Amino acid sequence: MKILFATGKLNTILSATHKIAYQIAKQLQQNGHQCFICGFSDDIDETIISDNDIQIFHLNSPLAVDMARRDYNKFCAKAKTSNKNDIRKKYVLQHPFKSFLISYSNSKYFNSDKRAIEYAKRAKEIITTQNIDIVVSFYRPFKETFYLCNLLEGIVPVCLYQADPWGLHRLPGLAQNTDLHIQQETSIFEISHHIITTPALYQLYKQNPFYSYYVNKMTVANFPNIKPAEENSEESVFCFDADYTNLLFCGLLEDEYRSPEKFLQTVSELLADGEKIKVHFLGTSTSKTLQSFCEKYPQNVLHHEAVSFKRAAATMAKADFLLNLSNTLDNQVPSKIFDYFSIGKPVVNVQKITNCPSREYFDRYPLAFTFEDFAPDKNGLKDFLAKTKGKKEKYETVKELFKDATIEYVAEQTEKVLTDILNDK
Repeated sequence: MKILFATGKLNTILSATHKIAYQIAKQLQQNGHQCFICGFSDDIDETIISDNDIQIFHLNSPLAVDMARRDYNKFCAKAKTSNKNDIRKKYVLQHPFKSFLISYSNSKYFNSDKRAIEYAKRAKEIITTQNIDIVVSFYRPFKETFYLCNLLEGIVPVCLYQADPWGLHRLPGLAQNTDLHIQQETSIFEISHHIITTPALYQLYKQNPFYSYYVNKMTVANFPNIKPAEENSEESVFCFDADYTNLLFCGLLEDEYRSPEKFLQTVSELLADGEKIKVHFLGTSTSKTLQSFCEKYPQNVLHHEAVSFKRAAATMAKADFLLNLSNTLDNQVPSKIFDYFSIGKPVVNVQKITNCPSREYFDRYPLAFTFEDFAPDKNGLKDFLAKTKGKKEKYETVKELFKDATIEYVAEQTEKVLTDILNDK
């Protein structure tokens, strides 16, 4: 098979969705298939790269607002400071018109359909020139997926991959019209030949009468992140202080659904008791809570900007403990937890809601402690840090515990779905 993984947005620092596409493509390539990945990039100029013989198309949107955003992101990458406010002010002074376009693109007046239509056209060009047999279209962004599925109906079969849960409409600060959300989601489900979705989302769809018709089109697959540690030539982002117990969080941090407030309050209490702890946050953050704790405890709470996954993995391998902040969503499991388990380090899981779907995985993992936001346990956290520092779980044990999250298993399930679709074509 010649398979195109169409991810909508594809930047140099991979999101969970892009990493999943790459890992499945890599395994299917080893199984004898030919795989391609495409998406619009807003941090590099248009380019085609080859990675493990997978052709990855970083496409550029021709819209002025997207060209401005790409210019801004490249400007940020070259900036000598990581202070976003300083970078933004400097850019506005140097490029006022482009800054206006970027603001406009974030406003309710911007018509994002134009970008989605352009993306669908470019993806179709790749399908035509490379003689693609089948497309795996990732759910986010919604409009890009919708227009691509529409454009390809009757040309090549489309399998939808629900790797990035569309659950943000349920948050107070990002609330959308529920009827509109259901209409959007089911419109994609209707066009797609099949849907691969996560265990947590599958349970949600089974329980909701609006989606019952589509459950028979669904295959459940976990995040394919369980894999042996690879030879990594990248350096750790920073050196950990051996005199302290070092915890590391990697990923996106937002107060809306992943606030570190209760956990950091407990850490501050341990610091007051004389414990020597440092908590590092690596990745993009819009959290005002984190900023305030960084200012109050500059030696103990530290924020570092996003880096490539390889550099993040190199950093994770050196931390004493890995930190997971689960979400306030009951349909979403952070994909990073399987990366954490693969490394084998002790993990502190911060659970924010009583019915958190991540909990079952941490209950399985031998070196995990769940800190409940709704019932903070300072002494429990202190004991766990003291007893498990320096310990490591064997990869063979992890692989056995989380078989459904191994790359081999998820690639096998994906291959079966795609083969069945082509056989029924």
